This record gives sequence, structure tokens and C-alpha cells, in this order.
Amino acid sequence: MYSPDIAMGLGSIVYALLKSDGQLQPKEAKAVRRLLAEYPYSSLAIGAVFLRDNVGESVEDAFAFGLRRMAYERNELSEQTKKRFVHLLLQVAKAHDGVSKKERAFIWRFWREIKLL
Repeated sequence: MYSPDIAMGLGSIVYALLKSDGQLQPKEAKAVRRLLAEYPYSSLAIGAVFLRDNVGESVEDAFAFGLRRMAYERNELSEQTKKRFVHLLLQVAKAHDGVSKKERAFIWRFWREIKLL
């Protein structure tokens, strides 16, 4: 279990992934709701994705916000949780036409950053 801050951060990271190669697609939106529903504070994470989409936040701003939230609560991030987040990002990326090069690069970048926390 982790804090609401982590959930908000995760939602922001998921949004940044979705926007990394274009617009949020209907298949991706459906997958996000389904996949994030399994996580603690899922409504916050899901809300973060769609709030950022509604205001058109940039990939970089959403990514930075997500990492700040996770860094603030880094003591709650076990290695298993970090790996689970990366797996979630891969599942989200696969929801619409497979994983693009930009999505793969984004996930790799997230993995490098979160390992440091």
C-alpha cells in the first residue's frame, strides 16, 4: 500500500506516457481505467490522467510532477512496486497499436529515474 501522493504521481506518469506519441486514444483511456483500478487510490490516479488531458498539460510537466510526487514518498516505493509500475506502463502502451519507439524510450527513461528513488 502506498500514499495518495504516489497514486497522483502514477496517474501523471501514465498521462505523460500516453501523450508521448500523440493524443489519448479511446482504447488507451479504457485500458487506463481498467489497469489503474487494481491500484491503491485508483480514483486519484485515474483522475490525474484525465485532468491533465483536459488541461492539455505537456509530457514534460506531467512527467516532472509524477516524479516529484514519487520522490516525496520514496520510502513507500519498494523495488517490487517500481517494477510493477514499469509493467503497468508497458500494458498501457500495448493498449493501442503496440508499443511505439517513443513509448519505449519514455518507459526506459521512467525506469532509470525511478531506480534512483
